[in-house]
Amino acid sequence: MSNRSLFLALFLAACSTLSAFSTGPLPQRVGIPGEAGGATCTACHRGTDVNADTRGRLIIEAGPYKPGVRQVIKLTLEHPEATRWGFEMSVRLASDPLKGVGAFTSNALRRVVCSGGGAPPCPDGQNEFVSHVANSTFRGQRDRAEWEIEWTPPATAQGDLVIYAAGNAANNNGTNAGDIIYTSNRTISLENCDLAKPTISAVRNAGSFLDGPLSLNTLIAIGGTGLQAAGTTRGVTSADITDGKFPTELSCMAVEVGGKRVPLTYAQANQINAQIPTIADRGTIGVVAVANPGTPNERKSDPFNITLAAVSPAFFRILPTPCIAAVFASTGEVTGDPSILQGVRGVRPGDIISLYATGLGVLDPVYQAGEIVGSAVKLKDTLTIEWGGNVLPASEVLYVGSAPGLISGVYQINVRVPGAVTSNAQNQVRMRVGGALSPEGTTIYVAPQ
Repeated sequence: MSNRSLFLALFLAACSTLSAFSTGPLPQRVGIPGEAGGATCTACHRGTDVNADTRGRLIIEAGPYKPGVRQVIKLTLEHPEATRWGFEMSVRLASDPLKGVGAFTSNALRRVVCSGGGAPPCPDGQNEFVSHVANSTFRGQRDRAEWEIEWTPPATAQGDLVIYAAGNAANNNGTNAGDIIYTSNRTISLENCDLAKPTISAVRNAGSFLDGPLSLNTLIAIGGTGLQAAGTTRGVTSADITDGKFPTELSCMAVEVGGKRVPLTYAQANQINAQIPTIADRGTIGVVAVANPGTPNERKSDPFNITLAAVSPAFFRILPTPCIAAVFASTGEVTGDPSILQGVRGVRPGDIISLYATGLGVLDPVYQAGEIVGSAVKLKDTLTIEWGGNVLPASEVLYVGSAPGLISGVYQINVRVPGAVTSNAQNQVRMRVGGALSPEGTTIYVAPQ
């Protein structure tokens, strides 16, 4: 890639080796009409014509924008033979592709430059570009690469915007020959929160997906209608996390439990995932979905009553299987039944595994709903594990507490697989905390001995 304002000698030097691009390409090579002649990365990387190799593709994922509210643009580049990857991106007015809008956030995995090659803020007449750097080229990685790019829209509404991107599916041979270039663009519109009155038909434990009592900090799944615009899905990204806390609003929806706005983790038209607040209430309490929060056309669902208890333990499962969401503690490798899940393996006696759950009550010290717990914090109450109906000795339950780096409603339980197991079979595993037993039917697969 090259900036047209550079001398020809510098252009040729910049295009001479792949290493010149591994630290980040020069700007103006994303195929924007009327800019640098619509140039793309093929100015330097020689393989096929842009988008000619139909075995690969470049995908841009981004939702509607809110003026001044940071969001994440996800870029995915696929090719079955590539072993190194790169990208460049810019956002423009749909009405004027030569006018850049918004601001990218740079970090250790991406670089932001102006069209003249300098660092932002860009002078008048220049636009921002964001690209890979050396440690986000995924050397040796096959099949696909993904980047999440933080971008802040302009502070005022600008109508439709267009995201332009180019991707390099490289062969990592030390030269620019044989690399495959793709371009793509995606139009995003101003987010218009005008949802109708939502309805709630169910509020369930997000681990068990069963009805029943819930407890403070439990992650929940809310079912209903009108919970987002049709066809819209919205998960939490790093840009949504503020001061180490999950947001209480996603796109055009919020949730209240007992009149208190609660953290959200996911939303689509018929489901919202949220977290019960850190409250000591017991008994019946109302859950309300709030459409278009904070706007003149805010609309609330009728309350859906739930029952709060002290604890509501449930393992997370790898849906739709009965397999508990669990990993080998030493490697992080997912464990499960290979006959129903690809790329996993069963456990053996003596293995130490980490199981994940929700609804276990408070940590010591207490973390509030929505907070990310950055370290290992133990559960206040005592928890026991029942494997095949037999209670494991306390010495085999090695840790019960927070799942470091995750939201406060996710708990981690480290156990040593006992010797008395049924091999080549699903073994039922349940837990008991505060007198409450987790639902039956959750299993860990034990490999043949």
